[in-house]
Formats: sequence, C-alpha cells, structure tokens
Amino acid sequence: MTRLTGKVIIVTGAATGIGLGIAAACKQQGADVVLVDKDPRVNDAARSIGGLAMVQDITRPESADSTIKRAFEAFGKLTGLVNNAGRVDEATILETDDQLWRDTMALNLEAPFRWTRAAIPAMLDAGGGAIVNVSSIEATHVRPRHFPYVISKSGLNCLTRAVAVDLGRQGIRCNTLSPGSVDTEMYQRYTAQYPGLREHLIGLNFAGRLGTVEEMGAAAVYLLSDETAFLNGHELVVDGARTVAT
Repeated sequence: MTRLTGKVIIVTGAATGIGLGIAAACKQQGADVVLVDKDPRVNDAARSIGGLAMVQDITRPESADSTIKRAFEAFGKLTGLVNNAGRVDEATILETDDQLWRDTMALNLEAPFRWTRAAIPAMLDAGGGAIVNVSSIEATHVRPRHFPYVISKSGLNCLTRAVAVDLGRQGIRCNTLSPGSVDTEMYQRYTAQYPGLREHLIGLNFAGRLGTVEEMGAAAVYLLSDETAFLNGHELVVDGARTVAT
C-alpha cells in the first residue's frame, strides 16, 4: 500500500507508543520517515521499521533545524511533520509551580511551534506539505488535576487552526489528531498507579476497549495523505465515541 509514496515525514516522540505507531504506519504506506526522540530507543525503533533515527531533545531551539537538514541530506525534501512528543503531569493550578508550567509548555506547545515554523519553508520548497499535531480529547473535555497539560493541548489545537488559516493558500495543511485512551507504555504506567482506573476509562467509551497505536497511525496517515487535500484546520477525534457522550 502506497498512500504516502514520495512523502518525507518527520515524527517527534517516535521511540515508543503513538509516535512509533504513526512512524510505522507512514513507512508502511511508502513514506520515508525520520523518527525523533531524546530516548535512545529511537535508534532501535527506526531500525525496526526501516526509518532514520535522530536522538534529539526537541525543546532545544536548534533541534528542528538540524533534523530538517538531516532529512534533506537523506531524502532531498520534507513534506510532512507530526508533532507528537509530549508529557502529562497530575496537578491543579495550585499544584503547578513555575518549573512544571515551563517544562510542560516547552515540550507540548513551544516545541511544536518551533518545529512547525522550521518545517514550513522546506514544505513550501517541496510545493506544499501536511502537519499533524497530536493533541488529546482533554484539550476540550478537561480532566481534573491535569491543569498544565490541558492548557498546553488547547494551545496546540489553536496552533493548528492558525497555521491552516495563515498558510492554507500556500499549500500547507495543518490538522489535529486527538486520541482518547490508547494502550501505550505510558498509559500502562499511569493506570497501574490506580487500581481499577484502566477498566473505568475503558467504560467511558463505546468501543469497549482501548485504542491501539496502529489505529492512531492509520488516522495520521489519513491526515498526511493527498486524500485529505481539502481538509485543513480540522480536529480528528479518535476516541471510541467517548466525547460525544459527555
């Protein structure tokens, strides 16, 4: 299957979980893929799917430019970017100190801003491109004690819309992918802290199960493909009908 043949796509936070699922799906559909993560396991992840690894802290200002340069050296262009890397912490506003606020915004919002800004000129040179920002249903359906996280993801959703409006006429598409509960390593670590939480969260959706990284990968491929050439500024919610019932 070759829905992304000829595409060159960077995926951040791609060592494990949703990011790796997206990178693998893109590669399976014919794209050349650059997997980016500060976790050295990204090297094994890239080898496992036939992609190119970059061990990078994406919050460092120079990281985007150096990764894009490497993509050009390897593949000659850039047509897609998936801003997937992120963090989530439990805190109310009163429990959010300045450092937690800065760290959350640096990874969840400032990094996507910098990487998107760096990628757009390369995409324009390629005749256009597609950006996917991986957000969360919690950006609009706020969960208690996720204060810095939900604010950062709400900002990311607005970044999507602003880029779509500002650059759409120049061939740049920017859409949001908002997963519900997905069975990842991070999700398993989190729910293991609270007996019964996994079952409770499964019960909130109407698929009767958790989402899979493969399903998130398929959704990202859809947004990155030419099939969605007229889709811009959109939030694609993939949550087993959880949010439509709340």
